[in-house]
Amino acid sequence: MRINYHGFLLFSFFYLALFPAQAENNNDSTSSKNGPIATLEIRTIETKGKHLLHISQEIDQDLLSINPDVVFIMAGKNDMTQFHTPKAEHSFKSSYQKIISGLKQNGIETVLFNLPSLSTDNNGFNLPDFRASQQFQLNKANAIIQSLAKANEIKWIDIKSAYAKNNSTPGSKFNSDKAISPKIANRIAALQAYQYLENNKKLNKKLTVLFLSDATTESKVSREKEKVESIQYHFEKLVNWQKIAPYFTVPDKYKEERGTFKDPFIFDDQSKVTSLEDWKKRRQEILNAWHAYMGEWPELIENPNYEVLSSINKADYIQKKIRFEWVPGQMTQGYLLVPYQANNLPAVVTVYYEPETAIGEGKEERDFALQLAKRGFVTLSIGTTETTENKTYALYHPHIDSATVEPLSLLAYAAANAWHLLAGLPEVNKEKIGIMGHSYGGKWAMLASCLFEKFAAAAWSDPGIVFDQKRPNINYWEPWYLGYHPRPRRERGVPNAANPARGTYLQLLKDNRDLHELHVLMAPRPFLVSGGEEDGEHRWVPLNHSIQANKLYGYNDRVGMSNRPEHSPNPKSNAIIYNFFDYFLK
Repeated sequence: MRINYHGFLLFSFFYLALFPAQAENNNDSTSSKNGPIATLEIRTIETKGKHLLHISQEIDQDLLSINPDVVFIMAGKNDMTQFHTPKAEHSFKSSYQKIISGLKQNGIETVLFNLPSLSTDNNGFNLPDFRASQQFQLNKANAIIQSLAKANEIKWIDIKSAYAKNNSTPGSKFNSDKAISPKIANRIAALQAYQYLENNKKLNKKLTVLFLSDATTESKVSREKEKVESIQYHFEKLVNWQKIAPYFTVPDKYKEERGTFKDPFIFDDQSKVTSLEDWKKRRQEILNAWHAYMGEWPELIENPNYEVLSSINKADYIQKKIRFEWVPGQMTQGYLLVPYQANNLPAVVTVYYEPETAIGEGKEERDFALQLAKRGFVTLSIGTTETTENKTYALYHPHIDSATVEPLSLLAYAAANAWHLLAGLPEVNKEKIGIMGHSYGGKWAMLASCLFEKFAAAAWSDPGIVFDQKRPNINYWEPWYLGYHPRPRRERGVPNAANPARGTYLQLLKDNRDLHELHVLMAPRPFLVSGGEEDGEHRWVPLNHSIQANKLYGYNDRVGMSNRPEHSPNPKSNAIIYNFFDYFLK
């Protein structure tokens, strides 16, 4: 017979390598000094309301087919309906022992967790009313679990002690009977389990792990909320963080280095930002200033209609060629990739010279929309096909000879309208829409995510994240970026005395403004610089300003950068980008 039990989770880990992974421990992540890169495969078997006795009767046959290496058990609340009787206590202990004995007989390592306290608000178990008497019974149950761990010489992990260690303050007395929400209890359990496996050096091989945990008898939360409160979710997030943690750590030689960049934390009146409240005002001041330089956006197209031109069923998703208005009076064509049975999924806008490359019909390792769709994202690939072909690039409003907005800023505006298109789809979770692009597309994605705060996360692949006239490809001076001027255009290339920069770009340089002022607008939203030939490790200097902005919100792990020697993306750099979106948008 197969076990049907909510929270009976099978994790299969395929650990590919070990690397030093350090992260500042705040909000999103948990530090791990030697965390592995892992591919996580999860199977969940769910049925509500099972008791320990039923589990002990069924577990042998099921385990013979699964054959786990380690089993973590945090179960027993469903047995406490009649726990006030000695018979119920005996049944609880004997059933637990049968489970432990069955695991030991099969040579399976077992770890026990105690049961965290429940409040009346989060009591969804068989307990009719969780009050002081039930707390007393819970304490007795935990005493039994601890005694069984000692008698069987197996590891016992105290959820309450772990919670107290991270939440008590010096000089205060932690209340061990204080209720812990299921979400927090599951997060602690996932962390403790991960650390146990790591400390016992079990993460350097293929490993199968089972979690056996309690389930409520009826769901009191939405399926989406239930998912993000599960041990499964927290454990997967922890493992996924280890894949990207090294790229969110500033190398020692660049820590606290700010360079000669203008301090973005000083107001125009020369007063200093000293609080988050100050920063929110300063942030708006910076945003207003840059819009004044680049030109105000037209009104956003918040309810864009789109026309499906064609539809192709692929192996993992539906590919729709669509047409929609992205700038007033200007239509564009793009590709919408929607995984089958999509509902409330994260999404990513991909931007480039044309939309075909990102769906796999262009240069290698630039098929970002395609690869993200295969990973469960809805993606929208857009590009400037027409202006790329006539070599004017970018977008111009209302006309190329009378533009009122710098072309790169107008590209950002068009991406904001693409966000609205995705946000209106039932297949998309509008709170989890990111944007990415490479090179030209990297500049586009950077400006869009910085200027439009509804983008939840962003990846910029080697755009040249700050001005640098020593690098010909960091060419923000060109008239299709920030150096707009009416035709005839200046000769393409690095500015010099005979061929000077013109327009807004030149004014920005005169006023000592640089793009780090836009980066800080991302906080507290996460972003990743996928650096190549244009954005080497030294770019941590301007990025430190964004790290400082995130600290005002209480985050230490929202600014990341990977580095490769060449400009072109490669499988490794792309995997980091995909893992970044997996972690922050799923």
